[in-house]
Amino acid sequence: MSFNLNIDLRQLNTFLTVADTGSFSRASEKLFIAQPALSRQIRMLEDALSVEVFVRHGRGVVLTAAGELLYERARLLLQSLERTQADVTAIAGEVTGRVTLGLLPTVTHSFSGTIIEQYRKRFPQVHLAVKSAMSGTLQQMVMQHRLNIAITYNHSNHKNLRYKPLLEERLYLISPANTRVSKLSEITLSEVLDLPLVMPEEKHGLRVAMEKEAAERKKAINLALEVSAWPMLTDMVRRGLGYTILSSAAVHDMVQRKELVATPIVDPEIKRTLSIVTPTDLPASVATTKLAEIVMQQVAEQVEAGHWSGRLLFNPKEISQTAKEIDGNS
Repeated sequence: MSFNLNIDLRQLNTFLTVADTGSFSRASEKLFIAQPALSRQIRMLEDALSVEVFVRHGRGVVLTAAGELLYERARLLLQSLERTQADVTAIAGEVTGRVTLGLLPTVTHSFSGTIIEQYRKRFPQVHLAVKSAMSGTLQQMVMQHRLNIAITYNHSNHKNLRYKPLLEERLYLISPANTRVSKLSEITLSEVLDLPLVMPEEKHGLRVAMEKEAAERKKAINLALEVSAWPMLTDMVRRGLGYTILSSAAVHDMVQRKELVATPIVDPEIKRTLSIVTPTDLPASVATTKLAEIVMQQVAEQVEAGHWSGRLLFNPKEISQTAKEIDGNS
């Protein structure tokens, strides 16, 4: 069977830009192409497909049903071609391409700077972008291919997501310095639930987990403040307005400066799993795999140094092989 579709990559790129901007004029400005030439490319694309991909209206354009299908396929095709080019180049020893990494605010605070610094030094030809969001948002962005890789909690077990567990981390009660509670060597979960807590909003994974623990004990969280902005959350605790629950790594620097105190929670210990998340429907590029290696190395070093209290869920001596497993083909 043979096909004679006169479609080129330039037309597809133009189509995607028009779809993303919602306007021929804005796409023309973004691509530095005269609008008549841009319109001609879209017309040739529609002629080759024998279907309209846009509905024009006074404020711009919207995709037709056929256009929506083409948008998803064209985006995947161009991403695949970009990864292929980067991977072929990597065979010659030079890693190139683009990688977008998603990080949680607490993870961002603890070790993202070192990750980015090491990655830029080792792979200067790779364009690295970093985005910060909560776990649910990060996982959705991975499914939408807006992120190549993310570090998250709260596994959704979605068929389009692949999880590589990194760390089972322990959670601590975070207290202001020089309080009665901050002087305890450990604190029970029941005692924690009696304290005025500064917590993120209800949809946040940590809040959901603590609400569940409280319900199992026929209690309710004693909510002092609801704060979702990470720096503000720890600042409210530092100011003595309540307590919160986080990992030791999230507040390591503030504990070292004696601004906060991290007290182990017992009876029971509260744990959660940190994982690398990648899409199942796209192979990981060499650049993405190399980033996963650096992430794993940093997690292992943080645990070894005592900055992160938890149990590694991978072998630090086999990081290169483990990182390849995010592709799903190893």
